[in-house]
Amino acid sequence: MLDRLVNIFFFFALVFIFLLFAKADDHTRIFIAIILSVLCGFIAFMLNWLTLDGVVAAILFGIISYGLGGITGATVVLTFFISSSLLSKDMISEESLLDKKFRRDGLQVWSNGFWFTLWTIIWFLTELDFFMTAAFASIAFANADTWASEIGGHRVKGKTYLISSFREVRPGSDGGISIVGTLATLSGAVLIALMFWLLNMETNIWLAVMIATAGFTGSFIDSWLGAKVQGKKLNPFFRNLFARQISYVDNNLVNWLAAGSSSVIALIAVLLIEF
Repeated sequence: MLDRLVNIFFFFALVFIFLLFAKADDHTRIFIAIILSVLCGFIAFMLNWLTLDGVVAAILFGIISYGLGGITGATVVLTFFISSSLLSKDMISEESLLDKKFRRDGLQVWSNGFWFTLWTIIWFLTELDFFMTAAFASIAFANADTWASEIGGHRVKGKTYLISSFREVRPGSDGGISIVGTLATLSGAVLIALMFWLLNMETNIWLAVMIATAGFTGSFIDSWLGAKVQGKKLNPFFRNLFARQISYVDNNLVNWLAAGSSSVIALIAVLLIEF
């Protein structure tokens, strides 16, 4: 239900922009984005990377990423999606033991892609570049978090400590950090920042550094939230806010909060430097 509400919101936002703000070149790019996003969504579904709800969310995500964000937005998002899907391939979902393979649903798509999509829309309407920096920082976090979880939590075993108390816990525990996971986190964030810079080499390299730093920092915010609040019940106000679909603080909500934090960190850093 919640992912469908987000789908509806971004669908009408896209229609609104297409009719009132987009120029002829934007119209052409959006049409191409629709074709490519539908094709990529179908392939991802056939590869067991996405559920049906996840396909719908990913198509909207893809249309806005390329249709409004251009080649840079599309390339960075594809880098995240392909690398994270390959790392997650054939992994058993810990939150849904009925799934034989790990397939992302709509909520998981938006927990990682909501802020990128929102900041991209705001950037398109305002043409203020620091909003795109915030957008890429959220994807840097998403990639860093996925790499940390899949490499540090599942594929390479090592000593893992709870970030809030440094008590040793099993790999993959909520709020757990490790040396391998931290290196994977840094690598995931740097990859996104590097892709951004390679596609915009005329841009100040410090923007790429801020994107990587914000994404890397967001992963520690994610771990802290995972240790302190994940698994706790939400009060009635927040249950209503999330359409009663989320009754407790789950991994998707933690990821959404951390991605938003990463984007805000990058936004504030850019504003402080520029002004």
